[in-house]
Amino acid sequence: MIMKTVLITGSLALVGVLCVVLLTLFGPTTVASQYVKFAIMLVMFLVILVGSYWFVMVPPGRERQEGETER
Repeated sequence: MIMKTVLITGSLALVGVLCVVLLTLFGPTTVASQYVKFAIMLVMFLVILVGSYWFVMVPPGRERQEGETER
């Protein structure tokens, strides 16, 4: 379960960082591109906040609870 979360979060972060890097290196230096980069960074920050809250506050899933009762 944790590995699945890490893979999803890692792939989203990689795509976001790649977009920002490509915009920085090859994108236009306009105000609109700066807004796009800022929006991408805000979304990544919110994903980190929600992901950490979810990890701490949400109880483990049904699969994990059933696995613990069988032992």
